[in-house]
Amino acid sequence: MLATAMRSDFTLREPSALGALLVYDWRMRGVLTDAEVLDQAIDQTVSTGVLRHLQRLGQIRAVHGVRAQGGRMRLWPLTDVLKAQAVLDLRAATGARLAACVDAFAQCPQLLTDVVEDWERHVGNAEDRRSEAALAIQSDQLLSDCDALMKFAEASVEAFVGRNNLGQTEQPTFLL
Repeated sequence: MLATAMRSDFTLREPSALGALLVYDWRMRGVLTDAEVLDQAIDQTVSTGVLRHLQRLGQIRAVHGVRAQGGRMRLWPLTDVLKAQAVLDLRAATGARLAACVDAFAQCPQLLTDVVEDWERHVGNAEDRRSEAALAIQSDQLLSDCDALMKFAEASVEAFVGRNNLGQTEQPTFLL
């Protein structure tokens, strides 16, 4: 998978590399276009404005590729899309502002990173335990308790992995 880069860093400087990469399904390549994030991966109504807001808040970071016809294309690493899903799920469960949900995860700095980087352990499990994870904990506690947040984030990642059938497709060798 591509490493997270600074906002102005062009990870894919060669237009033909971007074109070759985009031939493959996002589940195989590990990076998603805006359209794939908005239309396929995240199961809630989300806009590019929400993605930009999460980026401004430091929750996610895009990488960029150079297009063959000129300009650049923003791409989202899978781990950042998983983080966005967890924050959006927390917002849906608590009704809190997006910034408050990002702040909740910021209280436990490594928690969300550790949970999303371990997403492969959820492959093959199609359960969606987000609702029961949220119901088991009161909303105000969910925003302030690291253990509760970890359980909720794991349920969010597990639902994402199951819903999108991650890990079910072999990656081409050049992406490994």
